[in-house]
Amino acid sequence: MGAGFGFALEQTPSWRSGTAWERAMLVWAHAHPLPWLLDRAMLAMPFLGTNLTILPLMLAVGLWLWKRKGEPLLAVHLLVVCVGSLSLNPTMKYLLDRPRPELFPLRGIYNWASYPSGHAILTTALYYTVALVLLRRRGWRWPLLVAPLVVAATCYSRIYLSVHWPTDLIGGLLIGSTWLLGTWMAFGRYETAAQSATPLQSSGRDGRSSSSSYAVK
Repeated sequence: MGAGFGFALEQTPSWRSGTAWERAMLVWAHAHPLPWLLDRAMLAMPFLGTNLTILPLMLAVGLWLWKRKGEPLLAVHLLVVCVGSLSLNPTMKYLLDRPRPELFPLRGIYNWASYPSGHAILTTALYYTVALVLLRRRGWRWPLLVAPLVVAATCYSRIYLSVHWPTDLIGGLLIGSTWLLGTWMAFGRYETAAQSATPLQSSGRDGRSSSSSYAVK
């Protein structure tokens, strides 16, 4: 969906220079600087959605889930969401190669082309996945409130720092949502199939069925 949105945008005259409403948003954000502390927060927000921090963190979390908690399926799920998001971003940037805005000096972390926003892809896919996992396993609802706040703050920071057109963020949200939905459905079906297959494992001498290595602990 996000790829189609990007290829459609590429055919418009505003692809390289942004539409009037996009330029207006960047001008407004630049004309309304935040207080120093919030400005520093805007510079720090991208670290919540970059491979510089999230990939090592997910590798560590995945190893902990696998080795210490006996949750290999959950570990693989989170790593697939993370690595897939980080792979989709440069692939789309290479294919579309949209220039970054040149209205104001670019600030903070940015690499490669402008479309799509890799931060929007990763924060949407990963933080919502974590929120849904915590809701399903712990019954916690508050992560579903935190996830959109992180995504919204990250997206605004990209405009505030003048490194993205707003449509880059829309594309990133679409790609991230598609990846979120696809991975959630795929791993959900696999987990259901694994749980259903567990009682069918061969029984031991004591009459108890052997446990499946895919069963959710």
